[in-house]
Order: sequence, then C-alpha cells, then structure tokens
Amino acid sequence: MVRFRDSISFGNVMNQSRRPSSRERMRDMETGKLQHPDSGDERRERKRRQILAVAREIFLRDGYAGASMSEISACVGGSKGTLYAYFASKSELFRAVLEDSLTRHEAEVSGTIAGGGAPGEVLRAFSERFLEVLLRPENLALIRLVYAEAGRFPEVGQAFYDSGPANAEQHLADYIRGAVEQGYLRADTDPLLAARQMILLSQGWIHNRRLWNVTPAPSEAEIRENAHAAVRTFLAAFGA
Repeated sequence: MVRFRDSISFGNVMNQSRRPSSRERMRDMETGKLQHPDSGDERRERKRRQILAVAREIFLRDGYAGASMSEISACVGGSKGTLYAYFASKSELFRAVLEDSLTRHEAEVSGTIAGGGAPGEVLRAFSERFLEVLLRPENLALIRLVYAEAGRFPEVGQAFYDSGPANAEQHLADYIRGAVEQGYLRADTDPLLAARQMILLSQGWIHNRRLWNVTPAPSEAEIRENAHAAVRTFLAAFGA
C-alpha cells in the first residue's frame, strides 16, 4: 500500500466548493454580483470536481486498495448514493482521477510539436517539456501509486496508460508521420515505434532515479542536456 500525503486538505477542498447560502445569493443579486445563477450542469460539474479532488487525496494517501468509496463519500459530504450517481465504481472513479490529473498537462506537452517543423528543435522542445512535466511531484506520486498497485489491480495500470502515455505516444507519432512525409526522417520509419523510442529516451536515467527517490530534482540544465542527448540518439537511428 502506498501512503502519500498531498498538500490539499479536506477542509480546503470543502471550503473551496461550499455553495453560498440563500441569504448570500439574495444579497449578491441585490448588489449585482450574481449575474448568472448556476445552472444544473454547473452545479453538477462543481460537485464532480469536488469528488475528484477528495478522491485524489485519498487514493494517494491510502493507495487504490486501501481507498474506499464510503470514506470518499463521507469526506465529500452527502450519501454514498450521490457518489455512485457520479461514478459507478471505485475503478471508474480512479480512472477519472487519472484522466483529470494527466490530461491537464497534455496540452503543455503536445503543444511543443503542434506546429510541426524540423525534428532537431521540435523534438528537443518536446523532450524537455515531457520530462519536466513527468517529474512534477504530483505526477511522480501518481506513477508510484500505479506501480505499487498495478500488479494486483491490472485495471489501475490500464487506466494510467490510457490517460497518459497512450495520448503522448499518439501525438508524437502523428508528428513523426508528418516528418517522414516531409523527408526529415527515414521513409521506413514506423511512427508509433519511433514515438515510443523517443519517449523512453526523453525519460532517460533522470526519471527512474527521481522515481526511486535516489536523487533530488534535476536542474534545468540537466533536463536540457538529457533532451539534447535523446534527440541525437533518435536522429542517429531515424534521421534521413
């Protein structure tokens, strides 16, 4: 079981999502602060985000096996029936937590390759940003949790792969396919295989040593040096 104390407290989560009272809403309407009363969809989305925030903390603290829907429901407030109305099972809730956590960073990484261009600079930018995002404390915590639980609960590993690595692989494969068509890379390059190789090169030794808590967080210079080495190796294998 993995236990990891995140910086979010249940009190903060509850305070941030507290709905205003009727008196407060009337006051805001009178003063003009309340221009657009919440719709049902907005209230539902706010509740969903509250559930995800609480569930994320409990999963990181207690692990997947140790977390219970009963405790999550109690910390969120309301009945277990309300929780199950949003998420039908613990595995579905965990998948939603992963998707919420990982897709927030997806635009950062995929944005480095969105404009296309010559592989040298584009892949260096991708590699640097990919590793920087991967090494953020909240992402390291999720990866450690998945590694610890995936042996007993394969659905945990599948949910993580679908929410993060699979998306990164596909975005990079799309860029590599375009680079092949433009003559930057060898014509016989398999885009998906090359993308997976580039991702592993980008992680390098830095990611594993940080994941195992062997070394402190790397400097920007170390991340940059790792990216340059990754691109040199990649182009030696796939460059036209």
